[in-house]
Amino acid sequence: MTGYPEGDTICAEATPRGRGGISVVRISGPDAWGIVSLLFDRKLPGPGMLKFGRIIVSDPDPIPLDDVVVAYFANPHSYTGEDVVEISAHGSPVIVAELLEALYKGGARPAEPGEFTLRAYLNGRIDLTQAEAVSDLISASSKEAAQAAMKQMDGGIGKACEEIAALVERLLIFAELELDFVEEDVELTSREEKLSIVDRAIGNAERMVAGYQASRRLREGVKVVLTGAPNVGKSSIYNKLIGEERAIVHSTPGTTRDVLSAKTVIGGMEFEFFDTAGLRGNPDEIEDEGIARALIAAKNADIIVEIESIDFPGFSSASLEIPRLKITNKCDLGCETTDGMAVSAKTGSGFYDLKKELLNIVKEDNKLTDGTINRERHYRALARGLSGLRRGRQGLIDNLPDEMIAEEWRDALAALDELTGKKKLANLLVSIFGQFCIGK
Repeated sequence: MTGYPEGDTICAEATPRGRGGISVVRISGPDAWGIVSLLFDRKLPGPGMLKFGRIIVSDPDPIPLDDVVVAYFANPHSYTGEDVVEISAHGSPVIVAELLEALYKGGARPAEPGEFTLRAYLNGRIDLTQAEAVSDLISASSKEAAQAAMKQMDGGIGKACEEIAALVERLLIFAELELDFVEEDVELTSREEKLSIVDRAIGNAERMVAGYQASRRLREGVKVVLTGAPNVGKSSIYNKLIGEERAIVHSTPGTTRDVLSAKTVIGGMEFEFFDTAGLRGNPDEIEDEGIARALIAAKNADIIVEIESIDFPGFSSASLEIPRLKITNKCDLGCETTDGMAVSAKTGSGFYDLKKELLNIVKEDNKLTDGTINRERHYRALARGLSGLRRGRQGLIDNLPDEMIAEEWRDALAALDELTGKKKLANLLVSIFGQFCIGK
């Protein structure tokens, strides 16, 4: 069902590979306790306990490998919901490789990427959105992204979906009961009450969707596209914002032909800045392609920064419903009045205020609830659920047959179950858990 072998015992290094103070090797499955018992020079600790001891391996005669600390977690009170043993060894790649080899010989197999978390999901320890949050927390590149992932790990999305599902299940029960009494033409619940319930479900779902873009930005980073005419200093501003000389800066107009991008963290938020070709009329063929790419980047931006300078006029990008910030560069040459913020890429003047304003634009739209979704998968599933709820609502208003309305409630429930993982789809699970690191 999942694309992974099930029911056996798996092991992997749970800490990043390389040299360090400690490396942790995790073993999970029905034979975890027995396999490690064959290697540990004393009786394993009790559930939830730690014990210091020595790992002995056969090569072919028994030899000491390392002094370790062993932790044992009995099912179902473990990360995976299975018996789990964790061995904290010295952080040597040689030691870890030998330890893993001994575990393989004892009957464990190498874990696939994300397989420990997959088992936690399959064993009911977490739902699918919580599993995704584990991956998001590991890959978080800003404080805000990590905090959002922690909220999701606490089950915020799953709880919000359960509340909606409970309302829809009530509607489905009403519909199916009335189908049983269709010949008696009995209305067990008034249409007004049903509309009230579906409106609550729709309102809850819409609130989850409303914060999607802001939540996505926390996870993926805020895309900021720098636009303007040639020679207004876009590349200089780009270099200053990312803190390194990435883009070529030259007085010749049209130096930037392609879209450059780089990520940096400002005030705990990750931003991805895009330097683009100068926008102007009558460009050459290569520059024309660069301008086309610049406009595509602008359409996909979270914020557009329109740049002009005191010696080059502004050139507004396409009219898009995207937050905009206008700035005037080269104010070291004299900038008494500007249409927007004044900065100097040469001296660094104005960049503190520029970064502060970028943060203000983002945080204005970052009022997230615990149930806010943050992945396109969530968005698509919830959109299908909302569509079913709205069709069912319209069916109530139009007095459609109960069996037709019940089918809309079922569609809405199926979409919610897919979002949280109650509806297990093999291809979806492989896609999600395949993105994890080995050992998690």
